[in-house]
Amino acid sequence: MRAMRAHMTSVTTVALGVVLALGLAGCASYSSSFAVIESDMAAQRFDAALRTLEQQYQPGRNQVVHLLNKAMLERMKGDYAASNTSFEAAKTRMAELYGVSIREQALSFMVNDATRSYSGEIYEQVLLHLYMALNYLQLGDLINARVEALQVDERLREITQKAPENRYTEDALARYLTGMIYEERGEYSDAMISYRQAYEAYGRYQKNYGMGIPDYLKHDLLRLSEKIGLKSELRQYKKEFGIEKWMNTAELAEQGELVFILHNGLAPVKQEHATTVVDPATGHVVRIAVPYYQTRATPVTGVRVTAGDASAMGGVAEDIDAIAAQDLETKMPAITARAIARAVVKAQMARAARENARQQNQNNAALASALAGLAVEVIGVVTERADTRSWLTLPARIHLARLPLPPGSYTIKVDLLGNLGQIVTTQEYPNVVLRQGAKTYLSPHWIPPNDSSTRRAP
Repeated sequence: MRAMRAHMTSVTTVALGVVLALGLAGCASYSSSFAVIESDMAAQRFDAALRTLEQQYQPGRNQVVHLLNKAMLERMKGDYAASNTSFEAAKTRMAELYGVSIREQALSFMVNDATRSYSGEIYEQVLLHLYMALNYLQLGDLINARVEALQVDERLREITQKAPENRYTEDALARYLTGMIYEERGEYSDAMISYRQAYEAYGRYQKNYGMGIPDYLKHDLLRLSEKIGLKSELRQYKKEFGIEKWMNTAELAEQGELVFILHNGLAPVKQEHATTVVDPATGHVVRIAVPYYQTRATPVTGVRVTAGDASAMGGVAEDIDAIAAQDLETKMPAITARAIARAVVKAQMARAARENARQQNQNNAALASALAGLAVEVIGVVTERADTRSWLTLPARIHLARLPLPPGSYTIKVDLLGNLGQIVTTQEYPNVVLRQGAKTYLSPHWIPPNDSSTRRAP
């Protein structure tokens, strides 16, 4: 009788464990630890955000995502050299993880996708190069900015070859920035190729994400078509864009140019959607967990840049929120298939545990079998988690404005605008020097003081 009570107590304990597991599963995610960091980011306390990030870091499978977030915080702080050092470390680790080990693949199949080392989503791997190039441009280093632009081209070719089904096989802003780098260096043929690629990529963006082609790019295509002597192409662009006047290459060379790039808000957060049910056919507890994106709203939808009497409106040049959502949507069939396969394997393991216990404990076969099977099911439920890791310090959207001005020193006024054109906030950047024939880049980050989120349905 005492042995019977001991078995009953053990079964009760495990059953309570199942209840607790069902109640707690899905509450935590990788982004949960970022609340304090995001608050410090919004308040521009970047040193505090970096300290918290370092305190939370646990070396291992999350090294890449840690380095990406660290690099972006250093960039927000204005330490562009340190930011690129961290980006370079992330790039090196990504290359090392390019072929995921067989051991990690097997473990992720048995446990969950988050057991694999994080190597970055495809769009994150491309945006790493974009941000390294922007850092170099802030440092006035066109040569290394060009190197990163070439690496963007190489990475995009790999994506097109290895993941043609993915909607994200081109990055329009990366191509556009590459064209601007080439043009400033006087490499007009290469610049024209990049502008064409950006134009084609924005055409895909229009179809996939509902984005338009920036007016600035239209003027670039007209200017370089004229410069290189591509008369047929020039006629085509004039007809398509309905533009008859633009600043030609000689006129632009007499000016300085402000390139203002706003990194607006924060990218969506990966959360977990889990379903835990009892299979009526077998009585086994089955849990399926998959990721989904939760958007983080920003009141800023537009930008107006003013210097003296001149002004320019900024448009969305990259919608990371939309890119991330579409990227995950493309991968969901495979993610769901893996989750279902794991559930089947875990159910088989529970059955095997029950049978093994029955054979080894003939005297109390029923209790031993129930206990063993329930214990394995608890492990299966608790370990079934969605991979919710992502580059959380990316912006939701990137806005671009370009303003040619006579060479000199300016106070740049930037109005961040809401849906109705109202001013949400105004920022000023004094003593911005524009040099003749050169581009000056300003690329600040803006995060709402009280970042609110709206959940996208899973």
